[in-house]
Amino acid sequence: MTGDVRCFPKLFQPGEISGIRIRNRIVMLPMGGYFPDFSSAVTDRSIAYYADRAKGGAGLIIVGVTRVTPLAEPAHIPLFNLSDDKLLPGHYHLVEAVHSYGAKIGIQLYHGGSQVPMAAYGGRQPPSPSGIQQFDVSGQPLSLPRPMNRGEIYQMIYYFAAAGTRAKRAGYDLVEIHGAHGYLVGSFMSPATNKRTDEFGGSLENRMRFAVEIIKEIHRLTGDNYPVGVRIDADEFIPGGITTRESPAMAKILEEAGAAYINISSGTYASQHKMNDVMRSEEGWKIPQWLAIKEAVTIPTIAGGGNRTPEFCERLIAEGKADFVGLARQMLADPYWPQKARQGNMEDINKCISCLRCLYQLGGGQQVVRHCAVNPLYGREKEFVDSKPATLPKKVMVIGGGVAGMEAAIIASIRGHEVTLYERQEELGGQLLLAAVPPGKRKMLWFRDYLTTQTKKHNVKVELGCEVHADTVERAKSDVLILATGAKPLVPDIPGIQDTTVVTAWDVLASKMNLTSQSVVILGGGMVGSETAEFLAKQGNRVTIVEMLPSIAQDMEPINRRSLLDELKECGVTILTGQKVVEVTSKGVVTVSMVSAERQSIEADQVVIALGSDPVRSLADEIESKVAELYLIGDCQRPRTILEAIYDGFIIGHRI
Repeated sequence: MTGDVRCFPKLFQPGEISGIRIRNRIVMLPMGGYFPDFSSAVTDRSIAYYADRAKGGAGLIIVGVTRVTPLAEPAHIPLFNLSDDKLLPGHYHLVEAVHSYGAKIGIQLYHGGSQVPMAAYGGRQPPSPSGIQQFDVSGQPLSLPRPMNRGEIYQMIYYFAAAGTRAKRAGYDLVEIHGAHGYLVGSFMSPATNKRTDEFGGSLENRMRFAVEIIKEIHRLTGDNYPVGVRIDADEFIPGGITTRESPAMAKILEEAGAAYINISSGTYASQHKMNDVMRSEEGWKIPQWLAIKEAVTIPTIAGGGNRTPEFCERLIAEGKADFVGLARQMLADPYWPQKARQGNMEDINKCISCLRCLYQLGGGQQVVRHCAVNPLYGREKEFVDSKPATLPKKVMVIGGGVAGMEAAIIASIRGHEVTLYERQEELGGQLLLAAVPPGKRKMLWFRDYLTTQTKKHNVKVELGCEVHADTVERAKSDVLILATGAKPLVPDIPGIQDTTVVTAWDVLASKMNLTSQSVVILGGGMVGSETAEFLAKQGNRVTIVEMLPSIAQDMEPINRRSLLDELKECGVTILTGQKVVEVTSKGVVTVSMVSAERQSIEADQVVIALGSDPVRSLADEIESKVAELYLIGDCQRPRTILEAIYDGFIIGHRI
């Protein structure tokens, strides 16, 4: 990889792990979501995904969560597996592809333990050190596990070691044992989940024995020179769990056992808002955790968790707080982060906004096929990473400067079309501008700024403050018209709702209505209503959310939702669920219980509506018959998330 390293000389200084030279200090951290098939095999899509990250300049790529137990043991989601020789060819091709771009590659060996549902074990209880139940980030109990006997423990040690030998045979430069996040190895380390009284429980040394024996057995089978790293939690953030009072000593025990490096993480499923950084997390908040372990060992450490900017990562290395910087979801958002940083093109970096849609569906449940809200290429590298220019350049008119419209304009322009983007407001961004207003949501503007920059760099002509009508379209004489006119707040037909005391959440977030020291009732406890509640509460208002469903913010992914619920509780927001609003009065609202049909009145100085949105498509209806090639994308089709809107724009930009 060529480029000027003067911007970040420490970040792009070669590093070393057990004699293996790594071209820079940037590690793509292990994650799931790497597109295996249901036989646990590496696919062409998997190879294209990792090869693009190697091409983008990462020094070391660690393939994540790879199972070590026999294929007959089912998994609740598809994962790679290294328990059988027949799976090795795919891994060989993956390693070869990554090496061809100059990066090193490792693979993480994993067993989910008690955090895997019983269904994945054919209805049997999952294995664990002591049969102690764990919880998810919403506080719901996971499957009740069973304690492993000594024979099962030693069998599991062999499974890990045998997988390590296959990794070496496939050409991986190193292996990593997943000892974090409450999975099986980590649950042996943790005093919260390991209450055993044999040689695998009790003292710290005994709780570390499972991991230590895995390291030793891998070395016995592969030779002492094959690097074995370990990922551990510096802090689990659960009652009675691992903290930084103990994790440095854990790292030292692993070093003495022969570990090649320590990959520092934090959190379990119960504290997943600490494991996977949420939108409101500040870059660098984990420095005390990283530093505590760095100071305890002499082997290299990898510091990961919320790293986004090259400037911060450079300081991290320069100040000796870590030997390598770990990038996880940032490498999903922009696989060329290293290359752009090396060349000094920081404005071209598409920063991860920590929305965590790559992990969870809205309302919970892991994604079957993962994609990224800000990078529609993630998971589609095989089809689009080398997309071709348009065969026939066209004149393209895009109406609407939100996410979908900007993305469509950028992609169409990159492919050689002449593109003009019209936006009726005085700045681009659409609903991103409102989404960034509530506390902890400023990262949304990162994406707005990135898209705005790309419209300029790719020669999209932008007309701001321009309301487009049918005659505007006719005068433009464009070959293609793309409508991305967005949506407007939904105002339902509730008696009294047209009262002047009623405003929309959009009005509040757009500062059209400034409320302070008032009693406010918000109709609707979805994401918009709940975030508006926090916003108003932190401005000194007394806020009540009224929601028909049994709980609020059900249209959010669960990790950011957990952080929001914690904040609402801290702010003293009143939450009334299972309540239907039947009337808005001059004094507040009247609700009816969905369970008992009991009516109650809630007094308020101000009523705020957050009950969804309606597509704005009047222009489409007016000109549909007058345009040869017309596309509707984003919210003007139906209400969309960022992930869906960006894909709309991306795919239309490629289609025309």
